[in-house]
Amino acid sequence: MLRITSSAHLRLLGALGLTAAVLPWVNTATATAAGASVDAPGAGLAATVTVSKAANLGNEAVTVSWTGFTPSSAHQLQNGGDSYDTSTRNPVRVYECRGSAPVSSSDCYGSPGFRGTPASGTEPAVPAVPGFTYPGQTDPFANQPDGPANWQDVATSPDGSGQVTLQLFTRREAPSLGCDQSRVCSIVVVPNYGRASGAGAVEDQLDGPWAWDRRTVVPLQFLPLDDTCQLGGSPLTIEGSPSAARALASWRGAACTTATAPVTVDYTAIGEPQAREDVASGLSDVGLVTRPLEVDARPAHPLAYAPVALSAVAIAFQVDDLTGRPVEHMNLNPRLVAKLITASYRVADDNRVAGNPTSVFRDPEFRGLNPGVAWPGGSPGNHVLLLGDLSDTTWALTRWIDADPTARAFLDGKPDPYGMHVNLAYKGLKLPVSTFPLLDEAQQDSFQPVQGLDHVSRQLSLSQFPGAITTYEDGVAVVTKPSRQPTGRRETLGIIDTADAAAFRIPTASLLNPAGRYAAADSAGLAAAAGRLTVDVRGSVAPLTLTALDPAAYPLLLPVQAVVPTDRTGASRESVLRFLDYALGAGQVPGDSLGQLPDGYPALPAALRTQALKARGAVVAGPQPAVAAHPTPGATGTASPTANASPTATAATPTSPRSGQTPSPGGLSLLSGDPTPTPVLPPRLVSAPEPASSSGVVPVVLLAGLGALVAGPAAVLLTRRARTPPWLTS
Repeated sequence: MLRITSSAHLRLLGALGLTAAVLPWVNTATATAAGASVDAPGAGLAATVTVSKAANLGNEAVTVSWTGFTPSSAHQLQNGGDSYDTSTRNPVRVYECRGSAPVSSSDCYGSPGFRGTPASGTEPAVPAVPGFTYPGQTDPFANQPDGPANWQDVATSPDGSGQVTLQLFTRREAPSLGCDQSRVCSIVVVPNYGRASGAGAVEDQLDGPWAWDRRTVVPLQFLPLDDTCQLGGSPLTIEGSPSAARALASWRGAACTTATAPVTVDYTAIGEPQAREDVASGLSDVGLVTRPLEVDARPAHPLAYAPVALSAVAIAFQVDDLTGRPVEHMNLNPRLVAKLITASYRVADDNRVAGNPTSVFRDPEFRGLNPGVAWPGGSPGNHVLLLGDLSDTTWALTRWIDADPTARAFLDGKPDPYGMHVNLAYKGLKLPVSTFPLLDEAQQDSFQPVQGLDHVSRQLSLSQFPGAITTYEDGVAVVTKPSRQPTGRRETLGIIDTADAAAFRIPTASLLNPAGRYAAADSAGLAAAAGRLTVDVRGSVAPLTLTALDPAAYPLLLPVQAVVPTDRTGASRESVLRFLDYALGAGQVPGDSLGQLPDGYPALPAALRTQALKARGAVVAGPQPAVAAHPTPGATGTASPTANASPTATAATPTSPRSGQTPSPGGLSLLSGDPTPTPVLPPRLVSAPEPASSSGVVPVVLLAGLGALVAGPAAVLLTRRARTPPWLTS
């Protein structure tokens, strides 16, 4: 952490070519990847502000904390929706603003502005300050042109400390703010201690000039948002698993800058079911999936499976206790999650949930699993944020629920020990499914899944519930969207992936695994689960077995596999190889710089790296004579929506060909299903040392296989994800 003092900040700004309109109290830091800690003289003689990360930023969250501030007069603000707390004195507001030296709160996204005050006593009148302004603005009150605001208001504790987690918007999420690698933005921390008379020290006057004058500014440096490699020729099309999107977004920039043999890759994040269809039909060169193709699929090309990443489904939460403190730990079992995804908590005028608790926080089963916390009351229904797409994350979650006898009995109509019953619209629901069904029309306004896994994560980060309530005034429909929940009064849960949970700094629940233990979605839990993964006869990593699981294993691990064609030649084959080279080499080194493996993805264990190298060997070998498929009886690929069986699997280690079959010289092929030795790799490839693993799995020397790992093979990974998420523009 870099500490910036009042005497040093101007010299640092000058060295960076930045300027600041510095007032006696104003202090400014500079951006560093390690974060920044800066003196905050406007807040107090010994006050400091710390930002956990100020460089190498994207659409993610950072922790902003402070010490030495004047304590607020209450432990939390009593606000919500469009209402402000006009009683609690000395609140703090944290903004994301344009520029390194924003002139007023009008430069800060979503600022509501200041209405001004008339002259009174010895104090002169104070003019109004407009809300957030931006080019093209026609309505001066439209201060959230790109969607919900990200600023946070919070109380300072009696010891003078405070903390918030702030989601940062890039130019893609907030074009009107425009933050990117070439346009500096900043975090601004504003305490409100009032005017000279002591008046005006409450929340609705935080944009008052006297409060703004006490600000502390920390500039931010963002990673490149646009692709640095020029498109040319025929790109390698990659599509699939949204849970791999952050890894691919990181890899693309560094792969673009390698000096040898660049490759153009066009990546699209789509649901895995669609990716399986597209790669089988030949519409996509490479598919990213977490489950294999159907056993009876007849793909247009022979294919091999190369594991490239590990992710996991996470039940993440933004919840504050009754004192306004964020909750850091939560246990959930399959029956509680079944209650959440079936909207089984009581909502007014819905007879299907009559007699049930009004929220999970009032559920005796939940409270019994999570003692010692002053849980909030919970708004009626308190729906979990769900993904609305066809997705393997949904399949993995509902498969885990279905495998638990108590959850299955609850869904079939058996009440829990406290008398709560399933929403009758969902009674007998068959699982697993790849998309959450909406069966209760009485809750259709509020129980609305969100399209796009990244959008679910962003919405959860802001504690913004989906849906809207439609009312009619004089025959005219009036649609009211729920307001985001303010810090200190949050009670939001959502189902996302571990990479987004890490990026947005959202805690995740520990889940009951089949061994009867609550396991966390941390490096230890994911590593324990990864050690139980197996490879089936086609070389595909099978879904995690939900029986006899390691007590430490997190039960919702997702192995992301690249399904690659093995019959390509020439430049097309080279493109596939270079993508695999980067993903398995430099792309496995953990870190937050471009090209590294982001938080939330444990490094691949040795057995899966071995399998990936075998798949690469099949690509090197090129087209082979077709061999009739003879899948082992009982082996399956993608299970049907109502199936619960896992593929018949072999250990995740190299195996010998089955009796009576001749191995193809190219490794694993979907048509042959037989593993063979990795062939000699092209001489142009340079070996790279195996990256240190953070997964806890004991590394294995891979002999000749390590020759395929390349420190800097060129690859270009582009993304066609929406530049402005729909939830931010609706």
